[in-house]
Amino acid sequence: MSNILFQPRHIAYHLAAEAMDMGGFPIRQLLPADGVEQVDPFLLLHHARITVPKGALPLKSGVGPHPHRSFSPVTLIFEGGVHHRDSRGNDHVVEAGGTQWMNAGMGIVHSERPPADLAATGGV
Repeated sequence: MSNILFQPRHIAYHLAAEAMDMGGFPIRQLLPADGVEQVDPFLLLHHARITVPKGALPLKSGVGPHPHRSFSPVTLIFEGGVHHRDSRGNDHVVEAGGTQWMNAGMGIVHSERPPADLAATGGV
C-alpha cells in the first residue's frame, strides 16, 4: 500500500503575481488570478515588503483604517513588524516570525501600521 504523502509531486504550472497598489503601498497579488478555477473565490494571497523610512510617523505610515467582512485574513510577518488595531478593541504588535489571524465575520475595521520602534529607526 503506497502512502500518498510520500509520493513525488511535480509543479503543474507557475503563476506570476500581479503588481498592484493597495491603499498607497505596493503589493504583489498572486490570488485571485485569471485562469485559476480550482481556488475558492474568497482566497487572497498578497505579498508586501514595505520599507519604513527612519523617523516616519506611525499614524501616517502603513495602511490606515479600512473594512473587511466575510473572510479571515492571515498575516505572516517575515521581517520587521506590524501594529494592528481594530474596531473590536484589539491593539497589538506582531513581530517577525509571528502570525495574525483576524476573523472579519460580519465586519471589522482595522489598520496596519509600523510599530513605533520600527518607525523611529526605519527598516523593513
